[in-house]
Amino acid sequence: MRYAKFIFRYGWRLLLLLLVIALLDYTLPAKDAVKIVGTEVVRTDVGSGSIFWAGGGANADASGNRDVRFINSVRDSGAPRVYRNEDTGWGWPPYLKFDSGDLQADAQIMANTEKWVKVTHYGWRNTVLSIYPNAVSISEIEGPDALGYNWFRIVSLACLAVLALLAWRLWNRIRDWIADRMPRWISRRP
Repeated sequence: MRYAKFIFRYGWRLLLLLLVIALLDYTLPAKDAVKIVGTEVVRTDVGSGSIFWAGGGANADASGNRDVRFINSVRDSGAPRVYRNEDTGWGWPPYLKFDSGDLQADAQIMANTEKWVKVTHYGWRNTVLSIYPNAVSISEIEGPDALGYNWFRIVSLACLAVLALLAWRLWNRIRDWIADRMPRWISRRP
């Protein structure tokens, strides 16, 4: 019974924390070191995973089918990695990506050179929902070990943690201030 009371009391906070972590993990940029092996354009029915795809699309028909650019690559371990290449436009996440055609051309050039590249992307790969991470930029690197740290992600998470700590401290101070000024007969609990 003690565990049920704990889950009932604090479970919503844990669930909210997990949702915020999932949103940040999906939205913040990640970087992969890969070799691009090819590109393609596929007519795709977005279907059940539509919340993970860029909204609408200029080339979508009435049934939701549209042409999607894909960048096929391989990791250092030999595992394949597929990225979609869609404009985010003014939507979420706010990458303001309008150059998917240019990025596709860069990927085609890199496919012919067989050089290591750093692909900056956001999103997840899920085979069940058929969703792919969206490539944001491609740049050449010296090798798979030359990727470096993802400083933007680290600094963003650190700033958000500091803001959450400050908000928590402010909430506690306001609560204590109100409790000090509340009449005794209201603050007593049975």
